[in-house]
Amino acid sequence: MRDKKIAVLALGFRPFYLLASLWAIFAIFEWLLELQNMGIRNLSAIPSLLWHAHEMIFGFAATVITGFALTAVRAWTGLDTPKGWSLLLLIALWLIARIGAFTGSPLIVVDICFLPIVAIVIGRLIVKARMYRNLFLPLILTILGILNALFYLTLLGHLKLDINQIIFAALYLIIMIEIMIGNRIIPSFTANATPGLQQDRHPNLTKITIFCSAFTFLLQIFSPVVLLNALACFVIGCLHLFLLWGWRPLSTKGKPLLWIMHLSYTWISIGFFLLGLSNLGLITIYPALHVFGIGATGGLIIAMITRTALGHTGRPLLAGLTETTCYLGIQATLLFWLLGNSNLNTWFYPFLVIAGLCWMSVFSLYLIKYLPLLTSPRSDGKAG
Repeated sequence: MRDKKIAVLALGFRPFYLLASLWAIFAIFEWLLELQNMGIRNLSAIPSLLWHAHEMIFGFAATVITGFALTAVRAWTGLDTPKGWSLLLLIALWLIARIGAFTGSPLIVVDICFLPIVAIVIGRLIVKARMYRNLFLPLILTILGILNALFYLTLLGHLKLDINQIIFAALYLIIMIEIMIGNRIIPSFTANATPGLQQDRHPNLTKITIFCSAFTFLLQIFSPVVLLNALACFVIGCLHLFLLWGWRPLSTKGKPLLWIMHLSYTWISIGFFLLGLSNLGLITIYPALHVFGIGATGGLIIAMITRTALGHTGRPLLAGLTETTCYLGIQATLLFWLLGNSNLNTWFYPFLVIAGLCWMSVFSLYLIKYLPLLTSPRSDGKAG
């Protein structure tokens, strides 16, 4: 038992991937109960829809990003990120933060501080190693922390901002993380796993697309010119598809660890198209938000927490039945949500329940397989 306790605190991905998966299950379960007025949470603290959106971003996605950041920064810099007691302290702060968000108590102060603390921890190491090009990660975590603070200050009436726009901005920021990291790793992972593969990479176009993606999201938040906003979304959606096609997605057939990344990145493009349609008033914004949140973010998260967990515990990078089922489960989650949204008056809740069950099943399967891996020492005897 002592070895297991040490192992789970050896590197950031271990506890935070487990915590994120647990929270992914609990938060959706509570959300489904709240839709039927059966939840256990005090709804007067944070209204139901706002809590759901907040926790999927700041309670789930940001937790995975935290685990990824603590692990990636050690790999990038060669310097130790928190482990042992210091990592346990971060875990304690995360738990207090989630209690604060759940109860709406003064403990929300810890939730506001959590992401900036993580940003400071990894930012110091990046600066120490002089790897300044990777400062985007602590910068984005800091901005997410600021948005979290704005959310609570607006909720409590201290600021008069559009609280929905704050939530949208936080989701867009997470999509930007996925775009920046995805453009680094997806083509590289695909090329490394497919000897002789000829890809069409466009470094300058990639930089332009990343910059224009950020600009497009800023337009969504600040620009009142809906035609401009829609046009920007359509152009960026096409640019992402063009870049993705150059990475040779069809070569990933039969390689689940790869095709889930390509498929999830495809949902980013589709999200931009749907966002453009919502600007034109042809659909609501919610399909775009859930394509970004479930298809892109959920897909890339399950791809990353399986791949990095295998690699960083010294196991072969091979997806078995559990992983493939999880990847397909994310697609089923999105499909059933979209079906429910297209029949709001009749089938919304039944399809939403099915979507929620698919989502909870994905992360339950992950925990069943990966809990023993993440709480045990590396199979190759190395640290981490």
